[in-house]
Amino acid sequence: MAGGTRMWPVVDLTDLLDALDLTDAGAGRFRARNVTSTLPTTLGSQTLAQAVVAAELTVPHMGVQSLHGVFPRGGRADREVEVEVEVVQSGRALATVQVSFRQEGREHARVLAMLSTDEPDFLTHDADLPADVPGPEECAELPCALLPWEVRTLGGADALAPELAGPPSLDVWMRCDKSPDRPAIARALLAHASEAFLGPVALRPYPEAEIARRGGRGISAMLAQTVTIHRPFTLREWLLLRCESPFAGRGRMYGRIEIFTRTGDLVASANAHGLMRKSG
Repeated sequence: MAGGTRMWPVVDLTDLLDALDLTDAGAGRFRARNVTSTLPTTLGSQTLAQAVVAAELTVPHMGVQSLHGVFPRGGRADREVEVEVEVVQSGRALATVQVSFRQEGREHARVLAMLSTDEPDFLTHDADLPADVPGPEECAELPCALLPWEVRTLGGADALAPELAGPPSLDVWMRCDKSPDRPAIARALLAHASEAFLGPVALRPYPEAEIARRGGRGISAMLAQTVTIHRPFTLREWLLLRCESPFAGRGRMYGRIEIFTRTGDLVASANAHGLMRKSG
């Protein structure tokens, strides 16, 4: 369970977009490939992204509003994935689908997705974005191998330096000017991005020396993750991810993220429950 930027597997944007190009296998089934990363297991972030695409291919007149994924076991990154979509309910304004991911008949992830049509505001309010949050121009590059696009935070890589400690929170700006101009892909990439900082932020209060004192390198993995889309957005413009980990203990961690535009509109939220314990 290494700290800092070493937690992230390396992902290539072209490869990630290719993995989102699902092959129709008929009758609510698709075939998919995994991204090539530095891990031998399937990435949960990629699974969430593929679930967005599979859901919107199945219910093409709606967009994903929320998805909740559970990852009971690891998949094999070097094997093709069978994606099965079951339509639980479909109406005029809302639909619900269940997306299952299997390899050789063995299920390793399941995502429940709710889709929606656009509807006019009735009542509206947002979480407030504090005026003193530094903008992307005031921040430095934060190398994030899992997110193959621009990522910035105050202090850059030092914000997650493994030898330093900080609060279990972090404000991160991101922008992908090479993202295809397709709302479904934007939602998929945002779902992928929502996992990146949950583990590192939970570990941020503990410098490398303290982690070593408590047992050293251990196990860290997401068990369940929820993403909710509130408003349309584009990844071609800067988005702010306000990340925090309110709890870690008993071998688990909990993290949440609020995602804003530069003008302060809340466009998405995410939260996750993860495994965090020493090995052995």
